[in-house]
Amino acid sequence: MNRLNTLPRGFCSLPALEVLDLTYNSNENSLPGNFPTLCALYLSDNGFEILPPDIGKLTKLQIRSNRDKDLISLLKEIGELTQLKELHIQRNCLTVLPPELDKVADE
Repeated sequence: MNRLNTLPRGFCSLPALEVLDLTYNSNENSLPGNFPTLCALYLSDNGFEILPPDIGKLTKLQIRSNRDKDLISLLKEIGELTQLKELHIQRNCLTVLPPELDKVADE
């Protein structure tokens, strides 16, 4: 467990990053910026209730894990993740899934 509050300086200058595991961090300030090659993002056991809309910019994302925490909503931007193959959101506080998730499932 690293309990990051923010990403280190220069972290967003990793243009070829494919896997990022930010499990067990403190809050949504640890959410990454624009990583055009990111294929897997692990954010389980963080303090996210709602992920920021910028998550839709991770267009190469194939695996996303947000389990075991406080997630109460998925934004419509989830539909922009057209290459998403796995979405792990179990053990959260979700009551409704956005209709845009159908776009991902149909791809």
